[in-house]
Amino acid sequence: MSYFLEMKKITKSFNGNIVLKDVDFFVRKGEVHALVGENGAGKSTLMKILAGVMQADSGEIYIDGKRQVLNNPRQAQDAGISTIFQDINLFPDLTVAENIFLQRVPFKRIGLLKLIDWKKIYKDTEKYLKYMGLNFKPQTSVKSLSVGEQKFVEIIRAMFQKAKIIIMDEPTTALTERETNQLFEVIRDVKKLGVTIIFISHRLDEVIKIADSLTILRDGEVVETSIAQNVDLNHIVRMMAGKEVEDRYPKLNVKLGKEVLKVEGLGYNNQIKNISFSLKSGEILGLTGLSGAGKRTLARTIFGINRPFEGKIFINNRVFKNITPDLAIKNGLCYVTGIVAGEGLILKMTVPSNITLTNLNRVSHNGILIRAEELKAARDFINRLEIKAEETDVVQNLSGGSQKKLLFAKWLFANARIMMIEDPTTGIDISSKVDIYNIINELVRSGVAIILISSDLPELIGMCDRIMVMYKGEIKKEFSRHEVTQEKILYYASGGESSKST
Repeated sequence: MSYFLEMKKITKSFNGNIVLKDVDFFVRKGEVHALVGENGAGKSTLMKILAGVMQADSGEIYIDGKRQVLNNPRQAQDAGISTIFQDINLFPDLTVAENIFLQRVPFKRIGLLKLIDWKKIYKDTEKYLKYMGLNFKPQTSVKSLSVGEQKFVEIIRAMFQKAKIIIMDEPTTALTERETNQLFEVIRDVKKLGVTIIFISHRLDEVIKIADSLTILRDGEVVETSIAQNVDLNHIVRMMAGKEVEDRYPKLNVKLGKEVLKVEGLGYNNQIKNISFSLKSGEILGLTGLSGAGKRTLARTIFGINRPFEGKIFINNRVFKNITPDLAIKNGLCYVTGIVAGEGLILKMTVPSNITLTNLNRVSHNGILIRAEELKAARDFINRLEIKAEETDVVQNLSGGSQKKLLFAKWLFANARIMMIEDPTTGIDISSKVDIYNIINELVRSGVAIILISSDLPELIGMCDRIMVMYKGEIKKEFSRHEVTQEKILYYASGGESSKST
């Protein structure tokens, strides 16, 4: 059987630790081939080798029967390999057309002058936008697009660069169900053109839905390659983890305490309007909605990032008509952002420095940081939250699951008692997700109140006591855990009215 992409006996180690061992990864032309595995299994390293970002210690790569030397990303691009990363990799202040043509600008000559051929740029961009069913213009600024729309722009850029192989790393992260379905339609269309897709995702239900084949990595080795339709989710989980994962959503029934947070008539810049709700200690309140519904804006307003705002915020019966992040933290309220790089953690700093950043006074004396105290605090949280890290590790070298746990450690060090947690399990494997859920369980058991902000509907239904659904900046509907279904959430998230039976 002939394969379009052949990665043979790929081995890679860091500081004597083997992260890939004799990996054989074979992909057919024009198929969607999923690459799955737990955090740290070696998926990212294997794809970085294919993308020319790093080199294997040994092994060979063939594309369409020809051996490739991929010592840098430019050589990989020239070989027809394009990567769409989990984090958006576009220039937000440029237009859609400018981002697509950035590295391959067409020129025209007028006499002795060599000018950019804007007519061709806009015409070609318009053609791709129509092909994908996207109704925005080539001149649209990227920063005005939703996350899903920006993902499509990245796909267009890859296609325009004549990519033969497109690596998609967690492509549905932060997408709504509607945008995910639209993305899958685009992937199927691209596949018909003979383009090969390598699809990396921890959302295994999506893997089964879109992939033709899949390869499972565990501890740097291939444990199975199968036709996707011949395996079920439980089998994939078992092969990834090397064990059974019994309960994916280990929700605890905790007796709720007193009201600790109340919001009355909250509004901000017409992006959220007349928001009112309350939260009790020990409660997990879910918050969801489609992209642009206002979930993130609401959290940032309550935390004091967005201001001035209309309405009132009550924390432990104390009223705030104006609040700042510093004031929120002092009153035990924190916002655990879903954006790790840039907002949540400082990637080039060490684990202890990130943990103590929210409360340096605890590890300082007379304004001087006591290094021994900082290391002691870090060691305590590493052990308590079972973070796979050493005290000297730099955060950017940790797995996604460890970085998520580190976010919790950072805010627990600040003595947070009300936590707004955004997309806590995005981009991490099932075992790591269960670890995060168990951390959340321990928090609510100790009386911490949690607002869980997520687009992962099974996660919300599995872990929350109540769920609020947002639509166009307003709370459209609230459900108890006993009455909620995915269909009901999607109905109201899309603007459905309560008059209809659900």
